[in-house]
This record gives sequence, structure tokens and C-alpha cells, in this order.
Amino acid sequence: MNDKIIDNIRIIKDFPKKGIDFYDIASLLANPNIFLKAIDEMTLKVKKMNATAIAGIDSRGFIFASAIAYKLKLKLIIIRKQGKLPGKTFKSSYNLEYGSNTLEIQKDFLNSKDKVVVIDDILATGGTISAAFKLIKKTNAQLVGAVVLLELVFLNGRAKLKYEVQSISDVNS
Repeated sequence: MNDKIIDNIRIIKDFPKKGIDFYDIASLLANPNIFLKAIDEMTLKVKKMNATAIAGIDSRGFIFASAIAYKLKLKLIIIRKQGKLPGKTFKSSYNLEYGSNTLEIQKDFLNSKDKVVVIDDILATGGTISAAFKLIKKTNAQLVGAVVLLELVFLNGRAKLKYEVQSISDVNS
């Protein structure tokens, strides 16, 4: 576990509803040295996966995905919540700890030659990343796996995922 990363993530109790702990990355983003450390560590993991494209998940995943894609000079694809992308899209729905949602990806930016790593801030129950994986597969691109800032290990989200997932920090309880 990377203590410097987790020490800079604020936990907000009972948000967005009672019984849920929200891991707020705003405090990490407000610390330039820790943010740089997080980007550098995530970038190293992505580089080892030999990706040709990065897919960032709406919305906090965009922050990390764009910086990593920039550093590695890779194609950046965005996965957005339903109704936010123009043109033809693929859709995938999923459940969260506190509800459900649908993600979309544009149909025309990835192809079978692309090797894609999905980027997000947090792996919790696995629903969001699982939906993103399904979207990448619908494009016929090669799904390599995912890299996340923080994994909430106690929620066992990794068990739902059939592809490699790497995190740079984790919480066990």
C-alpha cells in the first residue's frame, strides 16, 4: 500500500447516502507533489502493460487518464455517463454501492489494433470498471486491463473483473 497516497485522500462519511464512505480525491489533487507521485506511479504501471490507448472513466478517471496519455503519448478515449457523448455509441449498464448507472463510448475511435488500458480513480464494487471493460470489448479493441489510484479491497470488486487490474494504493477495511 502506498501510504502517502491514501493519507492524502479524505474520507467523507455518509456520502452520497448514509452508510457509504466517499473517498474524496480532491485533497490529493490539491497537493501537487502527491498528485505528481500518483500520476507517475500509475504511468509506470500502464507503460508495463504495452497499451496503445488509454480509456478514462467519467469523471474522476479523466483526470488521471489524460495525464497518463499525455506522458506516454497515447491515444485518449473517454467513457462517459449516458447521454453525454455525440454520435453513435455503445452502452453498458452497471450497479453501484448506492444505485445504478449507464456508461457509453463512441463507436468510432477504437479498432482491433488498439491495446487499451482503462483508468479510474477508485475500484470499489467493480461495477464501473466491469461496464467499461464491456464497452472496450464492444469496440473490438484489445482490452489489456485497468489501472486505478485506489482499491477498496474489502468490497471485493476485483473478483468481478476478468482482466488485470492494478492499483497504486489500497484500503483493506
